[in-house]
Amino acid sequence: MGRVVPAALRVPLFRHVWLATIGSNAGTWFQNVAAGWLVLVITDSPAAVGALALLARGPAVVLATYAGHLADRFDRRDVAIGSMLLQAAGAGGLAVVAAVTEPSVAVIYISTLVVGAGFALGIPALLALIPTLVPKELFSQSVSLNAVGINVARLAGPALGGVGLVLFGAAVCFAINAATFLLLVWALWRAGPRPAPAAHERPSSREAYRFAFGDPAIRRLLLGMAIFTGLASSIQELAPAVADRLDAGAEGLGFLLGAMGGGALLGAFLLERVVSRGLPRSRALPLATLLFSVGFGLLAVAPGLGVALAAMAAAGVFWIWLFAGTNTALQLRSPKELVGRMLGLYQLAVVAPIAIGPVALGLLAEEVGISWSLLLAAGLLALWGVWSLLNPVREIDVHLREGHAGPDIGRVSRG
Repeated sequence: MGRVVPAALRVPLFRHVWLATIGSNAGTWFQNVAAGWLVLVITDSPAAVGALALLARGPAVVLATYAGHLADRFDRRDVAIGSMLLQAAGAGGLAVVAAVTEPSVAVIYISTLVVGAGFALGIPALLALIPTLVPKELFSQSVSLNAVGINVARLAGPALGGVGLVLFGAAVCFAINAATFLLLVWALWRAGPRPAPAAHERPSSREAYRFAFGDPAIRRLLLGMAIFTGLASSIQELAPAVADRLDAGAEGLGFLLGAMGGGALLGAFLLERVVSRGLPRSRALPLATLLFSVGFGLLAVAPGLGVALAAMAAAGVFWIWLFAGTNTALQLRSPKELVGRMLGLYQLAVVAPIAIGPVALGLLAEEVGISWSLLLAAGLLALWGVWSLLNPVREIDVHLREGHAGPDIGRVSRG
């Protein structure tokens, strides 16, 4: 059994926080689905429903760099707990209103904005805290598992939220979301304090961002993530259009997203093994971009649901490689006193392109069709992957955090 369960999950503190994080991310989708449904019923306006996504993600774009500053200045556990309590208040307040009467669109919007702000303020601290719950040798595995949990919850959450809405109603969905935040608060409290570096060890924000944009590894990691999320996130955001093209209906949409989630699980298992056997991340990340583009392109032209499911599963494998690999490499490359601010920039590189890319590709799809739109995105990703493979940044494999280096540095420097 010990060989089956990843070593990081055998560490109780990490396991508790990891499970609570998955629950919290899934709970957020209970609210997203229920809130979207209520807004549609009240307004009969798809644009009003779309505004929910802007309210949920907008704070992450605005607050990302400040959230990174908080993570480097204060106890990361306290920052994460505070952010979870803010999200619980937003979801819980909406649950109370929905239990008493039909909430107005304004109330739903305010709750969504509060939850989004809480998420934005806490995510760099939480991401930086997660690896401190395991021994140093399990750092990479803990980050990979955390990325898997978040992405699987993101893929499975909408389906669970839909079932919850049908069975229990909107008020219960909002209450479930609030409860999952409190569960994560409990798990984080048990983890004990996670103080930030001493004041004399903290560089100024100007120095931090000068390091980010001056360091070739951090610069490539952030640029690569922004390009990837801007183009690749359409595989999820525009999945309903793919299901419609295949005449697969809502059930087919669920299967497509589920296949990607299964691929992500397999991808996390494979990532640890290929990196531990000597494949440097400076090669693994562009290779994953290129292989993802193959699955993405196959999805665009899939003649039926079976091929589309295989394409989504393959894409899921390399989707998780990009997120887990980039997150791990960035944390290992960042000096410990800068981790929070680097993760704030990472959050910005993830969220801002997701808010723009699918919208642009969706508008293009209305003109040329969903297949051509996704093929264009896949082609651009392939070009970026090939260029990155031909122009690797070997400093990605040199670890600055806590002054230690990875096992593949010698191999990379000789290559």
